[in-house]
Amino acid sequence: MGKTVSQLLTQATNKLRSITDTPSLDASLLFEEATGLNKVKQITYNTLEIDDDKISYFNTLIERRLNSEPIAYILEKKEFYAREFKVNKHTLIPRPDTETIIEEVTSYINSLDFEPKVLDLCTGSGCIAITLALENNLNEISLSDISPEALEVAKYNANKLYSKKINIIESNLLENCDKYDIIVSNPPYLTRQWCEEVSDEVKQEPILALEGFGEDGLDLIRKIIIQSKNHLIGHHSAIFFECDSRQCEKVRELLKEANFINIEIIKDLANKDRIVKGIYER
Repeated sequence: MGKTVSQLLTQATNKLRSITDTPSLDASLLFEEATGLNKVKQITYNTLEIDDDKISYFNTLIERRLNSEPIAYILEKKEFYAREFKVNKHTLIPRPDTETIIEEVTSYINSLDFEPKVLDLCTGSGCIAITLALENNLNEISLSDISPEALEVAKYNANKLYSKKINIIESNLLENCDKYDIIVSNPPYLTRQWCEEVSDEVKQEPILALEGFGEDGLDLIRKIIIQSKNHLIGHHSAIFFECDSRQCEKVRELLKEANFINIEIIKDLANKDRIVKGIYER
């Protein structure tokens, strides 16, 4: 006799308690991937017996999760700003904290009397650029990354979600980029020590997207600030960084030293310093 939906979910949930604070949710999502039964059907058909091949696939997914592989990588998707983006081991997993940068950049775009040319630097999955394009109906938006594998994911997301053209640029920071009215970046900014201290789950994300280098993790941001002065058009041009709350004051200082003005630190939904914005006028 095969196992039922309820039995399989209970067993999986119990196994997952050791590695996640959301064992029931994780089990449900992986069960849907293996069987096609969503949360509602899992409840409605809880006594349904599941085929052995689907049970085998479900168990394989559970084992991957038990090895601390992020749910987003197992499912190859992650929601961001109410849209589904493809992700994989070559891209950072989008996080709710990053949605704050969408709100802030959109607010800035709305304050302008022209349509800006926008760059999302260190784009990863492309979630920031594509979301900004969709929320603001932008015609001039580019995304760039040093990783060709990440850009393949970003290109897939752009083609799936946005009907207009998005410029995709392989570039080491701003080396191959044009000039823009707005540069947005969620660059690598963790220190090496912070990278060692993160959870086993985060350690499975690409180190290229995590470590910002230097004792304070800000070496890449320093380079971006220096390079950006040759890549910002100059009339009400703005730069937006996401960084750790422990770094925002230092990023503010770096922007000030580079002659940016109207520098602001913006808090995320958890009321932590998250975004640093500066204006550059030639």
